[in-house]
Amino acid sequence: MQQASSPSPSVVVAGYVRRSSEMQKDNYSIDAQKRAIKDACRLRGLPEPNFYEDDERSARGEQIAKRPAFKQLLDDVQAGRVHIIVVHTLDRWSRNVMVTLQSFRILSQHHTAFISLSEHIDYSTPEGRLQLTILAAFAAYFSDMLAKHTSKGKAERAAQGLYNGDVPFGYRWTGPKLPPEFDPDEFPGLRLIGELRMQGKTAEDIADAVNAAGYRTGSKRFGARPFTIDTINAITRCEFYAAFAPGDDRGTVVYKDQRFRGQHPAAFTSEEWERIRIGTRMNYKAPQRSEQAHRIYEFSGYIVCVHCGLNLRCRGAHPGIEYAYYKDMAKARQYSCPAGGYLQVRTDLVTAQFGDLLQGLRLPPYWREIIREKMLEGARQTGVDTESIEREKERLKLKRGRILKQHREGYIDDEEFEGEMAAVELALHALEVPELDGISLDEVIAAGARLPGMTALWSEATVEERRDMVMLILKPGGLHYDVEMKEIAAITPRPVFLPVLRLLEGVIEYEEATGTLVTRRWQQRNRRDSNPRSSA
Repeated sequence: MQQASSPSPSVVVAGYVRRSSEMQKDNYSIDAQKRAIKDACRLRGLPEPNFYEDDERSARGEQIAKRPAFKQLLDDVQAGRVHIIVVHTLDRWSRNVMVTLQSFRILSQHHTAFISLSEHIDYSTPEGRLQLTILAAFAAYFSDMLAKHTSKGKAERAAQGLYNGDVPFGYRWTGPKLPPEFDPDEFPGLRLIGELRMQGKTAEDIADAVNAAGYRTGSKRFGARPFTIDTINAITRCEFYAAFAPGDDRGTVVYKDQRFRGQHPAAFTSEEWERIRIGTRMNYKAPQRSEQAHRIYEFSGYIVCVHCGLNLRCRGAHPGIEYAYYKDMAKARQYSCPAGGYLQVRTDLVTAQFGDLLQGLRLPPYWREIIREKMLEGARQTGVDTESIEREKERLKLKRGRILKQHREGYIDDEEFEGEMAAVELALHALEVPELDGISLDEVIAAGARLPGMTALWSEATVEERRDMVMLILKPGGLHYDVEMKEIAAITPRPVFLPVLRLLEGVIEYEEATGTLVTRRWQQRNRRDSNPRSSA
């Protein structure tokens, strides 16, 4: 292969890598894919690639949202931040025809090149596009057949009494075609869980007892962690542990709602399992289908603990307690939190504090020009070629002059003249300030013009209206709150509101946490070793 000449430094190359399972061979591993992509970029004279990595996610489904790095890459393509994409093989990109074709339509619309090393695909050529469509069809066929055979294999394993999936707590793996056996280290903990449930203990009490005894859950994804209410409830509902029938010493395998006699030993007899199920039903708290269950909270899903990063849970008012709360559930979920993980704050206090924060926005008469200059500065820092922009503006101005001349001399009629002039003026307007992070100056100005009105209405608005404002202004998890100090620590606005909210009084933005605005009041009072700069 002849080595290409070095491209412009402004060219951004993205490498996309993905691994579906830890069980895949080394030649499909993340590191191997990255090495191959880096080597290919060097041979082609391309810059060092920026990698987008999806691990433990499947490319078969059509839900792009379940592959965050893939989705972010497509967003960056649409924002003009990526010019070339390199993958090791096409099936690392996608095995679904519709996803493949939809994503490549986006690449084509934004003039983004695509290179697949194994298939030698170059999307910029007609031959490459034809080859891509054929290979995508084969990739989808392979994935569908793999899923079909996998499902058939799981059904056969279940019929043979073999369990599908990770070995449950209390047992250990003995081989791919052998049933799991009791784990001598964990099995006493499993029996303890069952016995406490048969005594009518709650899941919270059982979790505390099992954790105190030194037992921990284990998974490939999270490793050893303390038991929680959720894990206790999951264990006491899993029929794997139960005897298949009265008097039987073998457990149960369930596949697609069908019960099979397992080859593994049962942890609980049929009679014990029935008592466990009764205890589970007695402690099950059904949702309260009342008006209170449908209560709206302004910051639900948007308020997080600044110290541990977990969402604060909304707690409604109770008899004798008039106010609702946002509660830190870190302790109940067995997470470490420097503030204790159990504190709460009244919802009306948070609402008032957020309103006070918005009141700190004082837009000067020339705020639009300030925003324009800030966005231009940001564009220059990201490497936007301002000289090319100026050349394009001159070209468009010359074109505007030619259109005027053609109209005066009668070569084009009024309707064509108006259309051509509108297109040129629109293009010139777009070049005044380049888009920054996919956001245009007009969008930022429109958002900024709405903020003073929302600030004025905040205290008078209904809960539903304030909720809409929060969803409009903040990213999910964008209100970082210190429950211990009862203070707003920081906010993470949506990109379209960020340039204007940088003008808020009493906030500061750190380079290592761009996009998160820390309140000076909290920063001056906080004494803990936690800061949104490290978690944003």
